[in-house]
Amino acid sequence: MDRIQFRPVERVSEAFQQSLSAEEIEGVCRRAFGSDTTPVSAVELGTGMYNNVYHVELAGRARPVILRVAPGEGRQFRSERHLMRNEFASVPWLAVIAPLMPQVITADWSHEVIGRDWMIQTHLDGVPAPERLGAYPRTAWPVFFRQMGAIARSVHAVRGPRFGPVAGPGYATWSDAVIASLEEIATDLDGAGLDSADVRKVAAVAGHDRAVLDEVTEPRLLTGDLWTVNCLLDPEAEEPVITGVLDFDRTLFGDGQAD
Repeated sequence: MDRIQFRPVERVSEAFQQSLSAEEIEGVCRRAFGSDTTPVSAVELGTGMYNNVYHVELAGRARPVILRVAPGEGRQFRSERHLMRNEFASVPWLAVIAPLMPQVITADWSHEVIGRDWMIQTHLDGVPAPERLGAYPRTAWPVFFRQMGAIARSVHAVRGPRFGPVAGPGYATWSDAVIASLEEIATDLDGAGLDSADVRKVAAVAGHDRAVLDEVTEPRLLTGDLWTVNCLLDPEAEEPVITGVLDFDRTLFGDGQAD
């Protein structure tokens, strides 16, 4: 078998993100598409800060695919644990915007191939909004943000069964979900040797005034991370047109105003 043309992002050894090897990508592709699969090229996309993301071309397949690889278990913070699994669990809840989202081809949490969670998705046409939006006059930008607002409104219309991350844990009240999230962030800061005092103060305020948070009684689906970087635009359109939205690994049920 010819060797894959592999172009990873170069990083220092202590960087949070750790690239796969060419052999590991070949192993993933064989697991996903069969033992006779031949990956032709894999280019790591360095736009994300959490998962490693690769644009992969396969012999005999007309369209490329996107391989996303989660950090190793030991590198994940308590407040960001199993985000890829959370995204996978959110797909049925996000059906309202399914035409804008990549489809999941396969996902593997077994760690049998590379020792990390990974997911392969369809490739979406379009260019990242930060690369295209600046080509339009600023007077056209409201068109883009209105579309993004409409997407968020559609997601927020979805009612959830309880508060908290889509994949769990679930909470009976919005205050419980908010306080638990803040406490996990504070614990992560402590573990990294950083000062968590400010976050713990905010958690204490939330606990003291939880009645205000609990005025929200109906859990709504939140995107968790819908912003310019996670939108794709039509490169040829005369005004901004969102053709795709990405990275729903931080979805949760809660107060739509928190999005």
